[in-house]
Amino acid sequence: MYENKEQYETLVREKVVLLEWSLGHRIHHQDTGSCPRCGSWGQFDIQGLGFAAGIGNSIYYSTVYDEWRCRVCDYRMCA
Repeated sequence: MYENKEQYETLVREKVVLLEWSLGHRIHHQDTGSCPRCGSWGQFDIQGLGFAAGIGNSIYYSTVYDEWRCRVCDYRMCA
């Protein structure tokens, strides 16, 4: 079963808190940083699903994989 928009936003807020704790600092939408999964440089897409226009390599929370990942992670899985 897939979550609706409100459920996804609630889940992401919870996951952001855990990610901030593990990183030791706060993160905000479009902050630059490295992907927790692969280490590639990108920008956090906390308000979307990783497809934000103009961001380039979006770092987003995937409910499919239950992890933070980025567009580079997605590409590497297909290549």
